[in-house]
Amino acid sequence: MSQEYEKIERMVQQGKLTRAEADELLATLEPKESQQSSPPIQGAQPRTRRTFRIHVDEARTGEHVDLGFPMALAGIGLNILARKGRATVGVDGKQVPIDVDEIRRLIADPAFVGELMHIHAGDGDDVILSIE
Repeated sequence: MSQEYEKIERMVQQGKLTRAEADELLATLEPKESQQSSPPIQGAQPRTRRTFRIHVDEARTGEHVDLGFPMALAGIGLNILARKGRATVGVDGKQVPIDVDEIRRLIADPAFVGELMHIHAGDGDDVILSIE
């Protein structure tokens, strides 16, 4: 069992993830070959792989962060945020609420691609959450 699998199982035992969330997360860790082995459904449109992206530009230091995650991980992260009651982000010393339900709705829409949230702080920092 890989370290990732062990960490996920530990999170289930600690109550940080439900079994369903863990199963969804574990499915994203499966090798791509096993996902491609099943024959396509006749008449089905090929699915393009969407990515949840977090892009941060910090004005003071000039640092940039650009992270991309499989959509399944974004859904799990939102579930954890909602369950823990931390659906906010700090901007200029204030906690700004995140509309988790709206983000979930957009994530669930396979046709949606674009910006989910753009936060521009007074100090010039930018945080952009998007689906590509």
